[in-house]
Amino acid sequence: MSPRRSEPAAAKRLAAERPASHFDQAYFDKWYRHPRHRVKTPAELARQVAFVVRLAEWVLGRPLRTVLDVGCGEGQWCPAIRRLRPAVRYHGVDPSAYAVARHGARRGLQQGGIEELDRLALDPQYDLVVCCGMLNYLAPDTLRRGLRQVAQRTGGMAYLELFTADDAVTGDTRWPAPQAPAWYRRTLRQAGFHGIGMHSYVPSVQRSRLAALEWGTP
Repeated sequence: MSPRRSEPAAAKRLAAERPASHFDQAYFDKWYRHPRHRVKTPAELARQVAFVVRLAEWVLGRPLRTVLDVGCGEGQWCPAIRRLRPAVRYHGVDPSAYAVARHGARRGLQQGGIEELDRLALDPQYDLVVCCGMLNYLAPDTLRRGLRQVAQRTGGMAYLELFTADDAVTGDTRWPAPQAPAWYRRTLRQAGFHGIGMHSYVPSVQRSRLAALEWGTP
């Protein structure tokens, strides 16, 4: 998914989350690689990853060492991060059996969902936790529970890409109807996150790392 403010938000929505089996090779071929349907070009992904890595390092005050990518798909962030920081330890989690079978050994992916982080072989915390292009697929209750688990794993910064009812987006937008911005702000705050802008968050208990005018909402 990516923002596009010049067009109205897609009207077609799903009433519930899609099963893990939906995210097969055909899904990734269409949304990751097809020149007409893909959400990001390789250059756009590289710019996004570079921005997130450097912002996380600004928050941490040191080079990035560990990354957890939740809902990672095929783990495209892994090679993009390692081009910038070759020594980073990257762990990815995704419900897609196809993605993990194809890329798991090479990119460090495990099969699982956002609510299962406490049952997977993961580090207690990570310098950077990424949830990119996947949170809008979750029903509200799943999102609430999942964000609490993500917060527990966030030792530095989290990049949590979410689009609201006020946003127009392109890409695969057949997900549960998005909520109002205030709903997401409240949900993120209740999960233990403090916003610093551009989809980036720090655990609320660590917000003293930042100057007051660096704080966003929630």
